[in-house]
Amino acid sequence: MTELFLGADVGGSSTRVAVASLADGIVQVAFGGPGNPNVVGPDGSTQVIRATAERALAGVPGTVVAAVLGLAGGSRVANDPAFLAAALPERASGPRMAVSDLAVAFSSATPAWTGCTLIAGTGAVAARLVGLELQDRRDGWGWLLGDGGSGYWLGRAAVRSTLQALDEDGPLDGLHREVLSEAESTDYLSLLQACYAHPPTWLARLAPLVSRWADQEPRAGALADEAARLLAVTLSGLVPRVREPVVLAGSVLDGAAGADPGPVGRRLVARLPEDLTLLQGGSGLVGATWIAARRHGPTGDDLHGRLSSTVASARRG
Repeated sequence: MTELFLGADVGGSSTRVAVASLADGIVQVAFGGPGNPNVVGPDGSTQVIRATAERALAGVPGTVVAAVLGLAGGSRVANDPAFLAAALPERASGPRMAVSDLAVAFSSATPAWTGCTLIAGTGAVAARLVGLELQDRRDGWGWLLGDGGSGYWLGRAAVRSTLQALDEDGPLDGLHREVLSEAESTDYLSLLQACYAHPPTWLARLAPLVSRWADQEPRAGALADEAARLLAVTLSGLVPRVREPVVLAGSVLDGAAGADPGPVGRRLVARLPEDLTLLQGGSGLVGATWIAARRHGPTGDDLHGRLSSTVASARRG
């Protein structure tokens, strides 16, 4: 019977589950709604993960010998046996475990077990991993206390820049006009009302506006510069080692180590030592299934390549 590995990338916005085999890589994936227990609660989380996992397994013959849940932000219930049992179908009868989204992001780009990763999405956090276990961590304190250089930070900075321009009755540039348009506002009062009418992390949806204007307008460029500086400080606190991979992931840094790094990614890379081994983060499904396979037993690095090359073409469950 074919040995299968189940990997889940569980976040506050969506849940994705993949099923993979040693020979074929990722063979089927399924998508679900928000599944992080910190967002939807333990019961809501187990329901979403289980339903998505069942769709991912549907029609795929074999035995699930290991299952890994990658959970954004961590959770006190993550490694509770009762939580894992409720979150995964009976068919996933092999070892079950939950890991940090930092480990999943790191393993999305490399088969290595030791190195650093920086995630800059809605929030921002960096970690050093040894044996895929968190050894050290920087930031990740959430929107109220930290997450410097994150999507939330960029969105808030864009609004503050717009409010300042409105207060000073100065000229509005392209960034400011787009902030007002996105917030469906016309002046400082309506912009304030729009921002406070939403959850704080709503501001992260404005982050792409900074990237759009960063290479065209000084004020947007200055915000991108400062975001990159803050992210560089966060990562540098881990003292990355030259011969170990450093994975850059998250919506703010999409492509940061690749061909199209974007304004913040380019500025970040320019601030980092040139001798670091920078890698662009890939699919969390690759990371989660790779960790499941490695937790089950030794396997060659070629499996990581098969997982990466098959994730985009895998069947949808």
